[in-house]
Amino acid sequence: MITVPVGLPLLKRWLLGAALGLVTALTPAADSGVKLSPEEQAWVSAHREQTFTVGFDPYTGMDCFDFRGAKTGLLPALLADMRKHLGLRLSLADVSGWNEAYNRFVDHEIDILYGANPTPEREQIMHFSAPVWRYPYVAFARKDSSVQTLGDLDGKRVGFIANDFVRQRIPQEYSNIHFQPLEFSGQEQGLKALLSGEADGFVTSGGGVEHELLFNYPSLALIAELPTITSDMTFAVGKEQALLGRIIDRYIQQRQASIHVLARDAALLYNRKILRLSDAELNWLEQKGTAVVGVADDYLPFDHYQDGQYRGIAGEVLNNISTITGIHFTVVHGPFSEMYEKARTGSIDVLNIAKTEDRLRYFLYPRPISTERDIIVGLKSSPPVHDVYELEKKRVAVIEGFWHEEYLRKNLKDPRIVKTTDIMQSLRLLRSGDVDYLIENPTVAEFYINGSGYTDLVKRGNTSKDSFVYLGVNRSQPELAAIMDKALTLINFEEVKYAGIQSVPTLPNEQNRRLTWVVAGLVAILAVIMAVTIKIIHSLANQKAQTQILKEREHLLYMDALTGFHNRNYFAHTQAAMQYGAFPQAILVADLNNLKPVNDAHGHAAGDALLVLFAAFLRATFPEGNVFRIGGDEFLIILNRTQEDQVIPAIESLMKRCEAARQELGGTMSIRPSAAIGYCMRGSVGESLDGCIKQADARMYEAKASMKKEEKA
Repeated sequence: MITVPVGLPLLKRWLLGAALGLVTALTPAADSGVKLSPEEQAWVSAHREQTFTVGFDPYTGMDCFDFRGAKTGLLPALLADMRKHLGLRLSLADVSGWNEAYNRFVDHEIDILYGANPTPEREQIMHFSAPVWRYPYVAFARKDSSVQTLGDLDGKRVGFIANDFVRQRIPQEYSNIHFQPLEFSGQEQGLKALLSGEADGFVTSGGGVEHELLFNYPSLALIAELPTITSDMTFAVGKEQALLGRIIDRYIQQRQASIHVLARDAALLYNRKILRLSDAELNWLEQKGTAVVGVADDYLPFDHYQDGQYRGIAGEVLNNISTITGIHFTVVHGPFSEMYEKARTGSIDVLNIAKTEDRLRYFLYPRPISTERDIIVGLKSSPPVHDVYELEKKRVAVIEGFWHEEYLRKNLKDPRIVKTTDIMQSLRLLRSGDVDYLIENPTVAEFYINGSGYTDLVKRGNTSKDSFVYLGVNRSQPELAAIMDKALTLINFEEVKYAGIQSVPTLPNEQNRRLTWVVAGLVAILAVIMAVTIKIIHSLANQKAQTQILKEREHLLYMDALTGFHNRNYFAHTQAAMQYGAFPQAILVADLNNLKPVNDAHGHAAGDALLVLFAAFLRATFPEGNVFRIGGDEFLIILNRTQEDQVIPAIESLMKRCEAARQELGGTMSIRPSAAIGYCMRGSVGESLDGCIKQADARMYEAKASMKKEEKA
């Protein structure tokens, strides 16, 4: 089975899966034709003049749709390819919806059914091929309703297409959701019921049609993708036609490489249909279809150039646009001023560039990729600022070539602009007191401030100017600008923001680096002092000095400096002695949640603070316990003379402490500490301590899995 990474945004996962991956369990073979057995060849020869009709759901996205006056899509392409390589005449049945196609197939009015999921009941009368791929089912609701998640459908009226197996599968997969089912003859009827308020939700197969529906019905919201419930795009025939089914199955097995190409082409055409591209825009895609993109060197996390690729948030947006439309972007990079000049003169087509009145002479601006307004950043001790007008006579850091200089000069009588080469220089000048403020996009400011560990810098005000993030397009490319504008309607900024941030390098934490130098210097000084001291007193108390040194080394070896608990080394050193405890004995294993995401997104200083807070809660909850930090985010607690009925309230007390606390992450962001905990009771020395720890560890992972499942639900 070929899968698409689940970390990708929903739209990109579907587009990538449709264009590049078939989810069959078979390995693609070379497209040298379809090899049939003698029996199968004879059957094909005997039925070469017969036409077999194929029933299907006409509302399944890229499978079959009208485009530029013709019926196209993957299914028509598959049938044409089957005729070429099998010699069978296959034609689309004229159906108005899935329910009609299904019933006519059961009544033997249609020969083949495309897109039916195997169920025990259907397998009594049908023979199924392997699925070409699987579409996850999706759930819709109205934007103005109280239904925002799948769980909100509990007790509500939920619409389904008649004869769709998903109605029976949802209660099996989501046993805590109980709904009132409504059946409709087709997708259009179900959507009308949802829009009119007759239904509170509507569940249907995905495969791209969900994006067309959102485009056509702006008042609808996609509230859930159901990855465990999929629409299997199989070819089904009646049991009496099992040989025909096996022939089609051989086709799917042996022609997968060609089906990849057909799927890619169908996906691109379907996207162009969804976006309602004009003839001029379609002609541009067909005749040119390429554009040059300029990347400013390291304007993180939006712009980053690496190994010929445009990375960062803006790069991820362009990757999505490329996947949606088929535009091929080539990348050049350099300083922003150089990229701007090339874009202005037309040697670059696309550039991440702020929108100003002066630049409108050279650039067309599709809709913004981010609607965040710039913020004013200062020291914690700096006075708050209400818009840029209060920056009069203040020293403001501005990156060379950025729009902020023009904006300040037009709005202030006496702007005191200090030009810098990049944002890091601006931040350093701000911390050193050489400038008073800087203006920056909030995502960019957060990335650099948190990544560098600059806890003394904060937001001190907002700007009212349209400082959204745009991908400017040279005015000589109006079709490109229009296509990008339409494609951006299908892209979720929060999803590409997350993916884009993951694609750029992590900043070196300057605060930690300085602290390391300070610690190293202190260690060096301490070493010198110790050496001199040892030399002076060596003749008087050699043995005493050596004993003291050993004790200090033992402390460093066995203590975790961050939390103050003993570490794994100490536990391993004393494990044999700990076999003998005061029974009954409780063994707990606790794993702190979200440490790595906090470290990655906000820096290790924030992660360390979260660890220290959780350690304080452990110390307060288990004051008499032996606590060990045995991993980065894992703790072991051994409680002597403790009954099981004492353990559970203690764990609940720890959870309540965590739920009531918040750890600041910088700016307005914070996180609530939480942990997965497992425990095991040990009654006597005859029970293995190591075995009890393993059992507690296993229960901890069960608890973590349950927590993740609740979060997804």
